[in-house]
Amino acid sequence: MKLVLRLLSTAIVAVGAVATVHFATPMLYASVPAPRVGGLDPSLALGSVGGAPHAARPAAGEDVPPLSSGSTAWNRPTWFPRVDDLDAVALMDAPATGGRGPSLRSRSVFVYDLDAGVPLIDKNADVVRPVASLTKMVSSLALMSTEPDLDTELCVTAAQYPTRSGAKSRLSTGDCVGGWDVLGAALVASDNRAAYALAGISGLDMDDFVARMNDVSADLGMDSSSWSDPSGLEDENLSTARDIARATVAVAAHPVLNGVATAPFWDLYRTDKAPRRLFTTDRLVGRTDLDVLAAKTGYTDTARYCFSTVVQTEDGRRLVITLLGAEGKLSRWADVDRILSWVHSEAS
Repeated sequence: MKLVLRLLSTAIVAVGAVATVHFATPMLYASVPAPRVGGLDPSLALGSVGGAPHAARPAAGEDVPPLSSGSTAWNRPTWFPRVDDLDAVALMDAPATGGRGPSLRSRSVFVYDLDAGVPLIDKNADVVRPVASLTKMVSSLALMSTEPDLDTELCVTAAQYPTRSGAKSRLSTGDCVGGWDVLGAALVASDNRAAYALAGISGLDMDDFVARMNDVSADLGMDSSSWSDPSGLEDENLSTARDIARATVAVAAHPVLNGVATAPFWDLYRTDKAPRRLFTTDRLVGRTDLDVLAAKTGYTDTARYCFSTVVQTEDGRRLVITLLGAEGKLSRWADVDRILSWVHSEAS
């Protein structure tokens, strides 16, 4: 019921106060409907194609057909709902076709055209770097791989305390919250204690949850990535722009996560406390020339400013854009604008 009220409230406020927010976002993949807003449970999107029910996951013992990618074969993860276009994660190793591309300040950049199936920009896309809170996309995928009950309640303890001093959170020790609350707080507002609480919602202890994160990223072909905590605060959370693009596509394709990773705000419900509205850290939300299909920001002193997103442009083009190591607070957004302008000019 709290989820229904939260989504209904989101829709009403978005229509009445922020007219530029697009809740009728075009689906990234036609084979799985996007979560609905306005009183319908997003989980109803699972296992449904054009209104006809089907098995969201392969039946026990059923083989998943491999996809050929160059000289190797990639099998879709059995924990992921059946979405054929998740295969894009196995097709990102080709060289970029966009030539020189725009001048960009971020240290690593990867841009992929989902419709053409080709990389457009590759600037140090395979250099391994700390990726800060972009890690939370992987921890959310790890959570969903455990088939969690998101109505499960968890009371925050010292075990969910971020490891890096100075890390801020809207959750206090003793707060009791549900799975939807911590998932939304982690993905929308990048809350660090909420990211740690994902492990508790999964039913795994922290070490096993981090191991699941590493297994999930390996399942997605993120061969240059390794994870040490669910929030991304530790510098040992390492990945590349190309690998993070794979995780972003998976979040955008997931019929539960994509509705969370595109929300302009999230209402956090805590036992015995008034709801608290947490706003997104994604500055692209609200633009009238884009539909955001998934997005996550990140920052630490070491990783600097990071961002990854899947967007659909006004002309219907679907792009994955990943930026790592932007030096200035605003330069990652300036780089996004340069990329979008360059893509538009190249298509004209």
